[in-house]
Amino acid sequence: MKPLYKYYSNAKFLLTGEYLVLHGALALAIPLNYGQILEVFESEETDLEWLAYEKGKLWLKFSISDQEIENQTYEGETEKEFVCFLLNKAKKMNPSFLNSSSLKIRTEIDFERSWGLGSSATLINNVAQWAEVNPYDLHSLVSNGSGFDIACANYCKPILFRRNGSYPLIYPVDFPEKFMSQLYFVYLGKKQKSSDSVRAFLNEGECEQEKVDEITQMSKDILSAENSQEFDTVIKLHELLVSELLGQKCVKEKLFSDFEGSVKSLGAWGGDFVMVRSDLSKKEILSYFYKAGLTKVFSWKEMALGTN
Repeated sequence: MKPLYKYYSNAKFLLTGEYLVLHGALALAIPLNYGQILEVFESEETDLEWLAYEKGKLWLKFSISDQEIENQTYEGETEKEFVCFLLNKAKKMNPSFLNSSSLKIRTEIDFERSWGLGSSATLINNVAQWAEVNPYDLHSLVSNGSGFDIACANYCKPILFRRNGSYPLIYPVDFPEKFMSQLYFVYLGKKQKSSDSVRAFLNEGECEQEKVDEITQMSKDILSAENSQEFDTVIKLHELLVSELLGQKCVKEKLFSDFEGSVKSLGAWGGDFVMVRSDLSKKEILSYFYKAGLTKVFSWKEMALGTN
């Protein structure tokens, strides 16, 4: 059966600016070759049917009544609660949205949910497209994040992003091609819930403007690095600054102290992916991380949208 509507949103990586992007720092982010689709079908059922797939496999199925959407609040307990909450907020933004619940919704992500590439953000952006509402406004109603992931969902190249309410400042940029063959993304296998990390950071209060400005400059410096030494220096300084703010060790110091190159945490510290840059060969890099028990290692071109 052909869908009535079909939407797609890109997954993302935040390369610089984690945490401080919440306080207005300029951050560097990239959309990925992975993402999520949302398809809307006609249905003979009275309630809305929701089917969620992960890499072709059904992992979630439920029905939602009009009353559940109308009355839903979200306590962070179940996926169904979040979907109802999301649809509730979208409908409040656009009352003409979802006037009929005789629909079947099919979503599918083409990456593992445990990877933390943005299964929630891509869903929010798809629902915003479907409801014809501002995706940043919808995101702010259901998430405490900066919205950079919504920007990545809609762009096909790297961006510099600054938080700015309904209309954030977004600057498409070209990432230095000379470093692409030296960059890899390694999955650490420890899923971090970014909303919890963000909440904990925001609870610490305001961040010094000096540190926000430093991160902003580093987001620019990584794009203008002339050689690998300059690139690695920016990564090290960025890691040290965020390490000081969070009171946590840098991931290289903690896990990969003997690695020949730079290692940077991505997103919520403590899990998900790291980005590494090295002059080592691909075989040597894979061997190093395989020996550490980490087998999900991807090249820049395998992950970054528009560069494979």
